[in-house]
Amino acid sequence: MLLAGMLLPPALALSAPSVVQQRKRALLSSVATLKRSPSAAARDAVLAAVADLEACSVTSAPPDGRWALIFSTQAELPDASRPRTSSPVQGLIDATYAAFFKVAPALAGAQQDGRSGASNEQALSLDTGVVENRVRIPLPFLPSILEIRVDGRVAEAGAAETEPLLDVTFTECSFALQRSGARSSGGALRIPLPSPVGTLRTTHCDDEVRVSRGGRGGVFVLKRLRAAAT
Repeated sequence: MLLAGMLLPPALALSAPSVVQQRKRALLSSVATLKRSPSAAARDAVLAAVADLEACSVTSAPPDGRWALIFSTQAELPDASRPRTSSPVQGLIDATYAAFFKVAPALAGAQQDGRSGASNEQALSLDTGVVENRVRIPLPFLPSILEIRVDGRVAEAGAAETEPLLDVTFTECSFALQRSGARSSGGALRIPLPSPVGTLRTTHCDDEVRVSRGGRGGVFVLKRLRAAAT
């Protein structure tokens, strides 16, 4: 068995199931370490583990489904593959998004460490062309949670075989307050969005973990949410 593994071409050896599983476990472990003991070194370890898993070039499942965001951060530079736009509205949206990552990361969907207690879920369906992001943020000193929901459209943009590219257009944002432990009960403030357009490149996706890179430089690690047993 050892000899057979040594004789595999480099690309196949890198994508061997055991290697992928090991690197995926290493990524999940590094995220857990970051949440227990947030630090710059722990964050860098997560990014290194992301790069190791991406090097396997494995996309064995579509990005459809319900996902929980377990880590994200904003890279210093935007994705060079993202088409540039001269729209002042889109430029303002990009600047606002970058600012949110710096001063209020939960509002931009960031989970850079475990301090905020915020949760972020995403439901994505290529069949219906719908994407829903739901962020729930516990409010300090109050038994309440701020729920932010951003709805939009998603479609395949076509890309390299192993890294599907999606076009994402957000159309509406809503805000609602709810008491801790209760489900959202309506009464949300809904705000239409000026159709900000973004891209999302899937660099790894299987039945458990998805890694994506956004056109604005974001790095996202998500874990698949299973349907509750009935």
